[in-house]
Amino acid sequence: MKKLLVGFMICIIGFLGIWLGFHYFMKKPNPYLKKGYTDQELARIEQLSEENQAYLLEADYYPNLLSYLDAEGMQEELLKDYILFEQLYGLGIEETIFIVNHHYNDVASYDENTIALMHGTYYIHEYLERYLKYENNLTITFDSQEAMRDYVITAVNSNLDYAFYTLDESANLEKQYLLLVNKYYKLSEDYVPENLVTIASTYGASLLLESTVYEQYKLMWSAAKQEGLSLYIRSPYRSYRTQQTLYNRYVAADGKAVADTYSARPGYSEHQTGLAFDVTSPSTNFDTFEYSQEFEWLKNNAHKYGFILRYPKGKEYITGYMYEPWHYRYVGVEAATKIYETGLTYEEYYAYYVR
Repeated sequence: MKKLLVGFMICIIGFLGIWLGFHYFMKKPNPYLKKGYTDQELARIEQLSEENQAYLLEADYYPNLLSYLDAEGMQEELLKDYILFEQLYGLGIEETIFIVNHHYNDVASYDENTIALMHGTYYIHEYLERYLKYENNLTITFDSQEAMRDYVITAVNSNLDYAFYTLDESANLEKQYLLLVNKYYKLSEDYVPENLVTIASTYGASLLLESTVYEQYKLMWSAAKQEGLSLYIRSPYRSYRTQQTLYNRYVAADGKAVADTYSARPGYSEHQTGLAFDVTSPSTNFDTFEYSQEFEWLKNNAHKYGFILRYPKGKEYITGYMYEPWHYRYVGVEAATKIYETGLTYEEYYAYYVR
């Protein structure tokens, strides 16, 4: 009997211990609630990844948590970066999310001009210091900050913060049909493109052009022909030596400054790539081609075959050359279509989409 009583007492004590432990566990404050988070915030925290839950548990209470979790464009994997960035710079939620989402959160300071530049359509983050320096040296005025921002981005993306012919960089031949040759990027004296073929007299002067470019041109020629139009290539591939002879002749006639507005220096001519040509119609010349039906057709259709009007009107300050309605360049259908739709020069397109 005594043994039974002792056993009974042990059971009672055991059950009491279990009950007290369970009661203590149920009443133990949640660590997030203890930090100051509300039940509503706790419910959202429990939906986050284990990594974010662990971070919030380690860090101090963050009062704007729900605002970030409910914000448009918020990416959960970047939650820690949002919090740290906001605490460091004190920017608003919208700007914080924009900057962090685009991985622009590596700058020493964020003033009004810096943030405005970052919102530019064709902003390139690695050019930020160049943008700011160029903007600081501007002497022209603009109707709005947005207009100034877009001008600065266009100029720097096109290397206009350097004088023409001062970068002296070699063109990147690995870009193939997206190769850029202009007053900053040059070809070597001995560069000759592969796969040059002779143009049949039906399509233009019996000179040389890169084979793929020639095939695409013939497709374009045929499409124009079906609409009663006739295209004729007058000047396709030119060697370094040929360009040198032409340029020297123009300099002798008009002087270097004027010649540079319409003729490339040797090594800097697109014609040496084999990807460009001057085209008119059999009945027009360079002076009259702009007013022809063929030119109107090319403006609206050349991109379908991979060609762009390389030196458009109004963009002379970017390209460095006078408007040339006859000069077309092959870049492929995808790039040509994008350039046609956006109105970008090839300099701008190359900086943002290719380089």
